[in-house]
Amino acid sequence: MPATKPLPPVVYAVFTCALFAIATLPLFIQTGDSLQVDLSGRWQLNPELSEDEHAKLEAMQASRGVNHRPPAGLHGLGKVFGGGGRDETPQARDLFLRRSPSFFLKQRGERIEMTDSDGRVRVLTANGRTQKIDGHEVRTRWERSLLVSETSLADARITETYDRLVTAPQLIVTTELEMHGRKVSVRRVYEESP
Repeated sequence: MPATKPLPPVVYAVFTCALFAIATLPLFIQTGDSLQVDLSGRWQLNPELSEDEHAKLEAMQASRGVNHRPPAGLHGLGKVFGGGGRDETPQARDLFLRRSPSFFLKQRGERIEMTDSDGRVRVLTANGRTQKIDGHEVRTRWERSLLVSETSLADARITETYDRLVTAPQLIVTTELEMHGRKVSVRRVYEESP
């Protein structure tokens, strides 16, 4: 009986790629002409992998030559970004510093519903149109596989980007604060929990 020849490495590579594609297919949902990542799930913050938002703001203050530690609650944020216009610095600060230790995200078509660990519910509509949430204009859209939500204040903009990894059960949430031409961002890593 003749010995069987081993399969060439390219066959193993194609087989591995096909298995990966099948395994990650449930992470995507078809909407119109494009694939969008399904962000649904229970997400738990991993503090070791996440950046410290307070440290990021302090580093920005230090780069501006402010050599004293900001008061509790980082009320010195106005000095970092400069003044002018209606002062919504406290609201911008609060949105930037908001860090939920966990949240549940439910996604149905354009509707994205997030419930944080305190029971607060936030509903976004990912259609690129502006909607009013808590008195602020919010525009949410898909940029390829990223969900991007922008909140406009009088003199600031908060941009949150949600990126679900296909290589690990993680959701990366990047929050950027832009005010008076200056920016600071923080990257938080959430892991899927049962």
